[in-house]
Formats: sequence, C-alpha cells, structure tokens
Amino acid sequence: MASADAPLSVGSYCSIASGVQFYCKSGHVHDCATSFPIHFIVLGQPMPDASLGHRRGISVGNDVWIGRYAAIMPGITIGDGAVIGAHAVVARDIPPYAVAVGNPARIVRYRFDDQTISKLLAIRWWDWDLEKVKAEADALTGPIDAFIARHFQKPASAPT
Repeated sequence: MASADAPLSVGSYCSIASGVQFYCKSGHVHDCATSFPIHFIVLGQPMPDASLGHRRGISVGNDVWIGRYAAIMPGITIGDGAVIGAHAVVARDIPPYAVAVGNPARIVRYRFDDQTISKLLAIRWWDWDLEKVKAEADALTGPIDAFIARHFQKPASAPT
C-alpha cells in the first residue's frame, strides 16, 4: 500500500496485469521479540507505528510491463522498458529494458543491446504528447531499428 511517506510512482504507458502487489512498507519488523502482529490479531487494536515496518516507496519507470501476480518489494526501482514476469518477486532494482523472472526475480536477458537501450532512453518517446504518440503508433510497434533510425538524434559534436 502506498502512502505519503512511502509513495508508489508509476510511469507512462505501463502494462500492469491483475493481481500485482506493490509492497511500499516492509511487512514485519525483525528486531522485536516477535514478528507476530500481536496488537492487531490478539488485542484487536491498530498496530503501533513502530510495528508497521520501514516505509520505502517504489518507482516504476515508463513503458514497463509487469506480469500477473508479481510482487514488488519495498524500495524497488524498475527501469524504463523493463519486463517483469508473472509471479516474479522483485526484491532488487531492475535496470532499464531488463527482463526479470522468478522468485527472487533475476535478470534473464535484456530486450535490446546496450546501444539500442541508450538510444531509446535518449528518445524518451513516453514524454511525447498524445498526438505524436498517435501519429507514430506504427513506428512504435514496428521494427526497432527503423524506430531508432527515425527518432534518434545524435548529440551535436563539441566545437573544435
């Protein structure tokens, strides 16, 4: 659950399947005599603040796909363009355009090579206005090389 002190930030054009869980706060404290929620279960009272665990937000980049029933643990950052497999438990940050699966989630590959990833991160198509996204729909869903050739602007050379 997200809150002001443990926010959940989700970028543009993300695909998040049903059943995905975002844990913005750690569930149990481990430095007390018990990790059992005695106040809530036994006494029927709200949990004291000290027992609520550490609050750490989650940041999901742009154009991220998260599969069904994945669990995203507190404090995690998922980079732009990443893919998280169904039922994955993400306990470490996932870099841009990585494909991560399993429990714990591990990177099995990247969607593109390093050069293509760098160019996509420079293009930042998710920041385009809606009209441009509509106009470029075919390019966005077509071959990656054609998209890069059409939209990547090489940085200007430094004057000599």
